[in-house]
Formats: sequence, structure tokens, C-alpha cells
Amino acid sequence: MLMLVSPLLDWRVELVPQAPSMASDGLPARETGPWVNEKKYYLERYLTISTKGVGPKWNGKLAYVDLFSGPGRSIIRGSGEEVDGSPLVALTCSFASYVFVDTTEVLATLKQRLRNHPRFLSITFIPGDCNEVIEKVRAALPPDHLTLAFVDPTGLQIHFSTIQRLVTGRSVDLLMTIQFGMGILMNLHQYSRSDGETLTAFLGDDSWRADVKAGATPSAIGHRILDRYLNQLRKLGYDTVADREIPIRNDQNLLLYFMVLASRHPRGHDFWKKATEIAPSGQRKLGL
Repeated sequence: MLMLVSPLLDWRVELVPQAPSMASDGLPARETGPWVNEKKYYLERYLTISTKGVGPKWNGKLAYVDLFSGPGRSIIRGSGEEVDGSPLVALTCSFASYVFVDTTEVLATLKQRLRNHPRFLSITFIPGDCNEVIEKVRAALPPDHLTLAFVDPTGLQIHFSTIQRLVTGRSVDLLMTIQFGMGILMNLHQYSRSDGETLTAFLGDDSWRADVKAGATPSAIGHRILDRYLNQLRKLGYDTVADREIPIRNDQNLLLYFMVLASRHPRGHDFWKKATEIAPSGQRKLGL
């Protein structure tokens, strides 16, 4: 099943390379906006709820893979607040093994940051583009474990063929950020006037061209493309549900990505519903 959450990031942060800021531990961190706390909130809640919920059934055979792990810490612009990245969040939960993937430089920082972590020996670090090292990722993940994959790119870097290869013959739940705003909408005009290789690789085919040709507002075309992507996930055996959208706006009031959970098991739906039924503010969502 697929549930949608719509957090936002600032396009400028994702598109313009930022010089690394230094965290309090003396290691580089990524600059971001305060909305990163909301993504962390939902990630943390889902990982906590799901690992406690399925851990006993799987006898502790749970694995976690992060295809865009980052350096492990972010710093919020202006306030200087430090926020743990997804690897540190995952390490608070009881997974038997962890696989972190990113560029060599980023992983070097993450590895240094985690060098004294009590779960360090359970971690496999795989440097490189996840699309190119996916076979190494599969080899590092125990095939008899239930795997939670966090896929959090800054754009459309993830190829659908990579997702397909990751889940083939494995029990894998996918928690993904689909970069709807800056990945699809912002570049739609450029894609339509070129070979659109990036969007085609992300979607798994060039069917998006039919949506562009049919015409409509960029937002309407973007939603058609999003629907195609969700349908691609359904073809992999993931039941989909599109009744859970949590609009979160940045300081420009822009919707930039959707946070999506895809699971082949009904329990995934239950866990995600529990994880998202209370907003970071503490307010319970209506109709849930």
C-alpha cells in the first residue's frame, strides 16, 4: 500500500550546492530549512512503530538501507539547530543490519561520525551512485530479512529500474520522497524540449511524453506523471492508497515533494497510518 505525505523543501537549497557547514562534532553537515524536522518526525515515527510491530514476527530479522544517506547531520539555516540525519534516526531502532549508500566523500563523513556508535559493526557502507551499485546493495542485505528502504534523493536521481532491482525477490518496504515540485514541475519544460532522459529513467519509461502532449497546466501534467509513477509501483506488487496527504509548506508556501510509503503487506498501511495520524504539532488529523 502507498500512502502520501507532502513535506516541502526549499528548491534553492536542493539546486544550489552549499558549502558544508560544520556541526558541533567538528564534522561537515548539510544546511537545510526547518521543514527537515517534519521529515525526520515521520521517518522516526514510522521506523519506531514498524520495527516494534514486526520485529517479533521476523525474529529480529530486519534490515535497513538508505540509498541517499547523507552525512548524518543537518544544520538549519538561521537558527543553527542541528538535526540528526536518517542514518542516526535508523540507528535508534532495532535493525539487525544497516546499509548506507552515498558518494565517497559523504560516506567518509558519515563513517567518521558513527565510528564510536555501538551499532557500528552492523553497518555496511557502500560508496557510489545507488543506480550503479545496486547489486552491491542487494549483496549486503540478508535475503531472508524484511528490509526497510529509505529513498530520499534531492531530485530525480533514483532510476525506477533501481527500485525494481532492489525489491525483486525480496521483502522490502519503501519509504520514499518523490520530488514532485523541484524534480518534476520545475524541470518539466526542460524535459519536454529535450530527450528527457532524467525523467524517463525516474519513471521507467517515456510515457510522460503523452501527458505533456495532451496539454494542461504544469501542475496537472505533473500530477498525471505522479500517477504514472504510483502505477509503476503497483506493477511491482505494492498496493497503493492515496488518501493520506499532509500538506506542509515551506516559507515560500511551495509543495516540493511527497513522502510515500509503499508496502506489499497490509501491516505497512496500519503502521504508516499510526505514524502519520498525529502531526508534529501534536494535533490529531481528522477523518483517520
